[in-house]
Amino acid sequence: GGGAFGVLKSAGFDDPASESSKAEQLLQEEFGGGDPNVVLVVSGRDGANVDDAAVAAAGTDITTRLDAIDGVEQVVSYWSLGSPEALRSTGGDKALVLARVVGDDEQIGLIVDEVKSSVGGAQGEVDVLVGGQEAVFSDVGSIIESDLLRAELIAIPLTLILLLFVFRGLVAASLPLLVGMIAVFGTFLSLFVIGSVTDVSIYAINLTTALGLGLAIDYSLFIVSRFREELRAGKSVEHAVVR
Repeated sequence: GGGAFGVLKSAGFDDPASESSKAEQLLQEEFGGGDPNVVLVVSGRDGANVDDAAVAAAGTDITTRLDAIDGVEQVVSYWSLGSPEALRSTGGDKALVLARVVGDDEQIGLIVDEVKSSVGGAQGEVDVLVGGQEAVFSDVGSIIESDLLRAELIAIPLTLILLLFVFRGLVAASLPLLVGMIAVFGTFLSLFVIGSVTDVSIYAINLTTALGLGLAIDYSLFIVSRFREELRAGKSVEHAVVR
C-alpha cells in the first residue's frame, strides 16, 4: 500500500476529453501556444531597481538559463520583452520571468524541480522565487505527503489515549485503530493498483485516512457499546455478539 504515494497525481483538474482541453492541445501542437505555468519573481537585493545594470544582467542571465532547460518553452521576461510595465512591480524592485513547462505530470514535476534548483533562490544580485501553477502543484503534492505522515504520527497515539478513557480497556481501545489501519492500508493497496493503470488524485490519500479512521472509530464505538449493553442485560458473550 505504501506504493500509492508514488503513483497518485497532483494534477488532473481538466477533463482531457472536453472541448477546451482539445483546443488547448491543438494550439500547443500546431502553434506552440499555451498559458505560462511557471513564473519566476526576480527581486533586486536591498530593494535595487530591476532596471539597474547589475539586476538587469542577472535577470537576463536567469532568462537564458531557464530557456536552456529541456522541457521549458516560451520563456520571456521583463528584460527580454523591452521592459513592459505589466511585468514589473509598482515599486520597481521586482520583475517577472514567464515560461511554460511541457510533458506529462511526472515529467513536469521533474522539470519544475530542476528549475527550482537551477534558477531558484539567491542568484548573484537578485533573489528568485519560483511560482506558477505547476510549481504550486509540485509543492502541494510533496507537502500533502509529509503533512499526512506527521498528522498520523500525532493523531493515532492521541486517539488511542482517548479510546482508553472511553473503553476502559486496552483490547477494546485497540480495536478501532486496528480496523482503521486495515481499512486505510487496504485502500492504499487499491489506490496503488488503480493508480498504476489510470490517473488518481493525490487528494485520495486525505479521504482514505479521514474515512478509514473516522468510520472505524465510529462503528467500533457503536458495536462495543451495544455489546456491553447486552452483557449488562445478562446476555452471554455469544448471545451479546449475535444480538
